[in-house]
Amino acid sequence: MEIAGKMIAAVFHKSSSGGGDIKLEEIDEPIITKKDQVKIRVMACGICGTDLKIASGAHPANDNIILGHEFAGIIEEVGQDIRDLQIGDKVAVDPNEYCGYCTYCRSGYTNLCEYMATGTTFGIFQHGGFAKHCVLPRNALFKLPREFNMTKAALVEPLSCAMHCHNLADVKESDIVAIIGAGPMGLIIESVIKTHPIKKLISIETDDWRREKALELGADHAINPLTQDVGEEIFNLTGGNGADVIIDAVGASETLEMATKIWSYGARVVCFGQDTRAETLLRPNEIVRYQRKILGSYIYNSKDILDAIDLIGSGRLDTSKLITKEIKLENLLLEGFQIMKEKKCVKIIVKP
Repeated sequence: MEIAGKMIAAVFHKSSSGGGDIKLEEIDEPIITKKDQVKIRVMACGICGTDLKIASGAHPANDNIILGHEFAGIIEEVGQDIRDLQIGDKVAVDPNEYCGYCTYCRSGYTNLCEYMATGTTFGIFQHGGFAKHCVLPRNALFKLPREFNMTKAALVEPLSCAMHCHNLADVKESDIVAIIGAGPMGLIIESVIKTHPIKKLISIETDDWRREKALELGADHAINPLTQDVGEEIFNLTGGNGADVIIDAVGASETLEMATKIWSYGARVVCFGQDTRAETLLRPNEIVRYQRKILGSYIYNSKDILDAIDLIGSGRLDTSKLITKEIKLENLLLEGFQIMKEKKCVKIIVKP
């Protein structure tokens, strides 16, 4: 029987009043208990806005769970049934555990898995990557090339979300793209879109730092909706036609409403940001008459993960502009979360 060592981990403790505390604690190292499991040494884990929402009560999570769902590592140990992975292999983690047999999984929509909807995500409902070690099922792991940079590997999960959004939007070289919201995910989506030629990319963002970052990452124009008339600016920049692709990376009532005021004929609007409180009035004839589409983009599927791995590994995406800072796990609470709250970063990568 294996004897577990000790490790430091960021553990969420739920409060009865909602939200809770995240504490750095010394706990037992996880051990393999099933034949299809793999134990990894976590090399890097990104901080997500969801981690902050969990602490505030704006996102559900299980009690006494190690947070961190954007992570990658190196295999330390494999279960008896593992044949295709070896100790020392580099892997990226898909933190969303799918059943594989519900109607949606078998229809190719694993991101809509009925079982996953009950709460299965590693780093939210099961132990995740803000720790030195993690035990995961084989189907959660994607093998990486031997030369893959492990700090960059922590970007695979958020990049997969961006790839899914990009692919649903069906972005073409002749398109004018508008992205509403230049938070971390809005900026990552922008970076993915800019890996291939498009006619023009316009960022719409209220925060000065984020607008500047959007321009640095390749946006052709950045609009401040607090001081500028978004509709007037968009139609001036598009010859009066509007944007062909609009990505709402915020998900608020007013941002989807904004999207439906700046869309061209035949436009695709992709709703990416989430807010369960958001409500918007739509005019169906404006969609039918001008053949517009409104799509939802929720996390990703396996092909999006493979695309994200290739995008990083090939060097086509400049990840240096997406990684704002690397920190040690012991600095997660006082430094990492503080930087996130100041909203002057894209990705903070934690090294356990």
